[in-house]
Amino acid sequence: MKNIFKSILTVALFAGLSSCEEESNLTYITPAAPSFQIITPTTGEGAILSATALNNPAITLTWDPAQYSTPSSVTYTVQLAPNGSDFSNAQDLSTTTNRNATVTAGQLNVPALTAGAVPFVSTPLDFRIKATVAGQIPLYSNKITYNITAFGCLGQFAVGAGIPSAGWNWNTPANLICDNNVLTMRVGLINDAFRFFTQSGNWGSGRNYPYYSNLGYKIVSVLINANDGDSNFKFMGTPGTYRVKIDENTKTIGVAKSTVTTGIEPSSFWLVGAATPGGWSWTGNNETELPVVSNNTYEVPVRLTNNDSFRVWEANDGGDSWGSTNRNYPYYVTNGYTIDSELINALDGDSNFRYVGPTGVRLLKINTTTKVISVD
Repeated sequence: MKNIFKSILTVALFAGLSSCEEESNLTYITPAAPSFQIITPTTGEGAILSATALNNPAITLTWDPAQYSTPSSVTYTVQLAPNGSDFSNAQDLSTTTNRNATVTAGQLNVPALTAGAVPFVSTPLDFRIKATVAGQIPLYSNKITYNITAFGCLGQFAVGAGIPSAGWNWNTPANLICDNNVLTMRVGLINDAFRFFTQSGNWGSGRNYPYYSNLGYKIVSVLINANDGDSNFKFMGTPGTYRVKIDENTKTIGVAKSTVTTGIEPSSFWLVGAATPGGWSWTGNNETELPVVSNNTYEVPVRLTNNDSFRVWEANDGGDSWGSTNRNYPYYVTNGYTIDSELINALDGDSNFRYVGPTGVRLLKINTTTKVISVD
């Protein structure tokens, strides 16, 4: 028994000596310099991304080597973050052991939108390189600011007291679905404030009224600046269920009374004519919806073309609705309407409306209670 015990003790002693020897030979890899530098590109440069050229390079970066105390294989990661942020919510775009990396338009577009890029508008975003060796504490390069013009849009969210189903919390936010750069939601609205957000749960991703107005958006008149300290949106129409649409192609925000979940909205009017984007056609979605935005008030932000004509239809059967009830200029005059001076009788045989104001996105409104037709 004594011999067995001596043998076990001897093995344990040698194992302990071996362990000590291995620990004494360990080399800890530590940074030899606090940071390293991006060589190209430089701050202020940029790129325009295109849906038809997804494989085109969007940004190509080169950088100096990260310096460590021991020669090592370094892994580099290209990171993207909102402009002016601390990279706490950085996105990793590309990983390599080289000292250069190219990110294509297809790889960059969605992360750029997520980081706050405004679709079709040159937006500054921040890039840096993260260096790591075998899981040790990372090194970071300097930051550069690169201007990205992204395309498309991401789904967004809306919360606030003005949307009772959501309120000011993230339990049940309203969802805006993106399709062809147009964001829409169907939601109950009351006369209170709300805000749009690009990220669910992230209060810092909010887009308030001035955000859109400063970008030149034409906003329906029942949505105003709440002037509540955060400059949220406030709905001023008749409480009810509405479709809210943010069109990033035309830079417009509209609302429409919603009585059906699918198909043609029976309570809306419709605009057809050369002065409107769809011309004299009912094909597809060429007709322009003139929806109810509050009791007896119809309003739409729409691009109107100078010296061209249009007519108002009160019904849409989903096809060529030429035979549906329609109203020309004399109809409204005969019924006692006051009509904006930028709208005149076209005297074209059908006495349509002729728009004589400047070509551009305008707010066309028909109030059937006050009997006023205006263009703002």
